[in-house]
Amino acid sequence: VGIAEVAKEGYPDFTAWDPKDSHYDPKTDPENPRWIMVDVRFVRKFSHTVSLKSLKANPALKDMRLIQRGNRLSVMPVEKKEWLAILKMEKST
Repeated sequence: VGIAEVAKEGYPDFTAWDPKDSHYDPKTDPENPRWIMVDVRFVRKFSHTVSLKSLKANPALKDMRLIQRGNRLSVMPVEKKEWLAILKMEKST
């Protein structure tokens, strides 16, 4: 568990067009891509794990998209106040 940052903004996920790839999706095409990918860069590892359970238990994060039902995106925006709360949790775990 740690910090990564988006290194390159979203672009079509070309693996979805390759029938030999495990991410192949026959319903998408280069003219109308259904899947978007981003490149990420490692920043640092957390000193302690901050679990999803602990995030859900933190009242400061009650409105965070990650906590809400049906929101388990690989990459999603995090508000500054949410980010600061997570960093505080890392230090106190």
